[in-house]
Amino acid sequence: MRRLLSLLLLSLTLLTCAPVAQAPQSVAPALPYERAAFGSGWTDPDGDCLDTRAELLAALSTVPVRLAPSGCSVRHGRWFAPYTGQVITEAGDLDIDHIVPLRYAWGHGAASWSAQKRARFARDPVNLLPVSASANRSKGARGPLDWLPPDPGFRCQYVLRFRRIAASYGLVHSAAEERELVALTGRLCGA
Repeated sequence: MRRLLSLLLLSLTLLTCAPVAQAPQSVAPALPYERAAFGSGWTDPDGDCLDTRAELLAALSTVPVRLAPSGCSVRHGRWFAPYTGQVITEAGDLDIDHIVPLRYAWGHGAASWSAQKRARFARDPVNLLPVSASANRSKGARGPLDWLPPDPGFRCQYVLRFRRIAASYGLVHSAAEERELVALTGRLCGA
């Protein structure tokens, strides 16, 4: 029994100390994630009092939008929420989702980015999508290996767009994550 226990401890020690293939060092965040590292929220770069959220809602509405009395936020329009396949007419029922969540990006390389690159990523319209608030909250900071849109008809597009955004910003996945993403894409997109 004593010999078995010694062998078990030795095996555990060897497993714990064995070299493990890891993603490049830039993947491990040096600091704990903070949303503020990606900038101070929606901005109004063109100075027309419509911030990034309002501009995106106005651009993606299938009908002319109705603004709030201030003229600085969108109240009504008509949007297709692709995660759920719903048509939504009240802007307050929508969240703007980061397809590649900020926290996810942080853990896959954004921790080492400049503040400017993080702010650009957080406001990049390619990475933003109006979705139902419930779908956005259900997704949280998860990527496609842990969450897929409830509407099966949008899953292939979601995974392809997620991967394209991650690649364009140089986010790093472990070899195992990359294999799983490729396999998932194949299953969902028939490739």
